[in-house]
Amino acid sequence: MDTNEHKLTPRITPTPRMFLWYSHGCMSRRGSLPPTGLWLQPLRSHYGFTLAKQRERVSAFTLVELLIATGITVAMVLMLGLMLSSLMSTASHATQRVDAFRDARAALQVMQRELRNLVRTQWTTPTQPQTLPTAYFALHNIYTDPVAGNQQLYALVSAKTTASSGDVCAVGYYCRWDDQLHAYTLRRFFRDSAATFTVMQGAVSYAADSALYTPSASDAVLAAYVWNLKITMYDSGGAVINTYPYICDPNATTPNPLPAAIGISFNAMSPQAARAVMSVTSDPSVWMNMDANLVKPHAYQFQSRINLP
Repeated sequence: MDTNEHKLTPRITPTPRMFLWYSHGCMSRRGSLPPTGLWLQPLRSHYGFTLAKQRERVSAFTLVELLIATGITVAMVLMLGLMLSSLMSTASHATQRVDAFRDARAALQVMQRELRNLVRTQWTTPTQPQTLPTAYFALHNIYTDPVAGNQQLYALVSAKTTASSGDVCAVGYYCRWDDQLHAYTLRRFFRDSAATFTVMQGAVSYAADSALYTPSASDAVLAAYVWNLKITMYDSGGAVINTYPYICDPNATTPNPLPAAIGISFNAMSPQAARAVMSVTSDPSVWMNMDANLVKPHAYQFQSRINLP
């Protein structure tokens, strides 16, 4: 019985195609290495070449694409450079403006500090000699300004200097026109106590303002691009003294009393705005004309009130 059943069972001989299918299926199920054989080499080399070409096509850039990318990069760098340059220029202009206005405020502080130490001179009596009569306070245009409008202030103040037995110094504040700069600057005239004493000693009986105060081009610059200096005087009642020139001269028949307070004001401009004005005009009258479109939009006014001793 067993022998007959064995004979009736058909034998299935595997063909190459079935073997290929079976091997491929086993490979895909088990994740084993791809089958080998001479008949697969052309197929594998064809698809391998195609995939390599695709990879090369995907990863490579053409010359036109490289040029476009380079152009975009250069444009971005230029835009960033222009933005950085603009920011640096704005910061520089702001710094110059702050420095210019800081100098203007510092000039006011110097004037306040010195004028609060103003020295009054008195008559020299026959029995009790005192200070020689002098023009200890003077609002007078000693410096010859090319145009009218700026006022000038001179006074004797107490300021101890080296190599001197006294402390009375002559100071002055005025705006001087600079022919090279084509602009006004706020100047400070200063004569130390030794030189001031020499002038007063040589005056014998009375030291006038023209002898005590002699401004020159070498006077120190307190602040640049400053003009329209104005001095407003007030009496003890607060009323304005509308007199110019005004000299406190104890030697006069009717001497002028020292004002109780003075108001100081002037206009200032940043260096950037001043360069724009100077590039258009070199006329000092333009600076004094506040209605000029070149000056008025850029002018800032500084002012202070000082109580005199």
